[in-house]
Amino acid sequence: MAILSLVGATLALGMDSRSGHQVQQAADAAALGGATAFLNTQSPRAQDRLEAARIQAKALAARNSNYELADLVVDAVSEDAFGQHTRLAVELQFEPVNFFSRFTGNATTAPIRRRAVASSTWGFPLCMLALNADRESGLAIKHMARLVADGCIVWSNAAGSESMQFLGGWSKAKSFCATGTADRSHLANVSPLPDQNCNPLPDPLADWTPPRPDTCQPDPDFDPPLSIRRSADRILAGLARESRPSFRRGEDEDEGAGPFGHAGKAAPCDTPAGRSNPHCPANSATGAGLPDFDLLALTDNLLDVLYAMDRRYDLPTEKLTPGTYCGLDIAYGHVEMTPGTYFIKGAPMQVTRKATVTAEGVTLIFTGPGAYLRVSDEARMTLKAPTEGDLAGIAVAERRNTRTNGLPVASRLTGTGKLSIIGLIYLPTQNFFISGSGAGDQSSPLLQIVANRIAIRDTGRLRIDFEPGKTDVPVAIKPARIARLVE
Repeated sequence: MAILSLVGATLALGMDSRSGHQVQQAADAAALGGATAFLNTQSPRAQDRLEAARIQAKALAARNSNYELADLVVDAVSEDAFGQHTRLAVELQFEPVNFFSRFTGNATTAPIRRRAVASSTWGFPLCMLALNADRESGLAIKHMARLVADGCIVWSNAAGSESMQFLGGWSKAKSFCATGTADRSHLANVSPLPDQNCNPLPDPLADWTPPRPDTCQPDPDFDPPLSIRRSADRILAGLARESRPSFRRGEDEDEGAGPFGHAGKAAPCDTPAGRSNPHCPANSATGAGLPDFDLLALTDNLLDVLYAMDRRYDLPTEKLTPGTYCGLDIAYGHVEMTPGTYFIKGAPMQVTRKATVTAEGVTLIFTGPGAYLRVSDEARMTLKAPTEGDLAGIAVAERRNTRTNGLPVASRLTGTGKLSIIGLIYLPTQNFFISGSGAGDQSSPLLQIVANRIAIRDTGRLRIDFEPGKTDVPVAIKPARIARLVE
């Protein structure tokens, strides 16, 4: 009997140990399943995701009728600039019926309890990231500009006291986070107030290698008709004859005076007319090295009268095919870019005057010094990234070699037109700038911008309604969604 009792006790302990292992596995599965449900629930309301986590954890715990759910705790959601966090603690109890326990004098062994804890982080999507880590501003909102980034985060890696500058206008996002500190004027409306001294975010595509360009195709001709160009030349000549002798900074700028001293916008620095503007130093056309982008707002746009006769909507569509172009100058009519990859090599892509461009299923890749995007005057550009393939979700990118004289160039919207992009703008060594009354409004729900510096001034507008479920373009930089066992 002694030997039988010893064998029975050994078997009882072995069965209890096996049961305990199974209970722990069930508790782990319930906790991790609840944490995963917190991530996968589509509702933006934290309470909805918490309830989904509870339901899933209970369902998994009850799947084996041998186990009794002794306790289930789902913490309330905590939130920081990165996202929302919760913890799920699941405790299961098992009362095994163990035949061999009779040898120890009991009908059953003691109840077996096991506990598992899982954490879940529902990260907010990133919609704007300024990578510049120097002490100059990473994000600047000035004058009466408006930035709306609903449901996503805006981040600046700049380390100085003006990591984020809010010098006027209206700014709203899910959260703002500055690696340095934020400079906010009493004229600026910012919601919520920026978090400061945040950790810098690494470049999310630092390991991405863009494709290589080929040799350049012949330059397409999208210039205005000769009759319109001659008419503009006559207008310029008349303005030159009537010009005042000087153009003093501060005297005429508020009137929008051009290089000829007349009210209106100054001619671009990279045009013959603009070269007479004393405010056009070297590199100003590209924006390279400018500490502030105000100069571009003065020099990027033609006088309205110079393209008053341009016609846009009643012209037949001209098609452009994918390939490598040594710059693109679209100054007239309506151009459709057929789906594919377009390399802009060693010179800018400029959409000016009243020209319009539509591009669906297109990726623009800028490569070589001086390659950048400029949309000015009353021009309009609508760009939608590819939905599949290696460049899915990427609308605009650079090969990290576009600096001019070692300084970052500026891709920008500086006129009164519109730039609508669905997808990712990835310009890690370029600056991105919106000025005038230009609108970066999104009729689509998806825009992400990663650039060296980002600035919006005048009455420029940028609106991002981050609802990726409403477009077939994939999110190129996905928010962190992490569920893991911690206990």
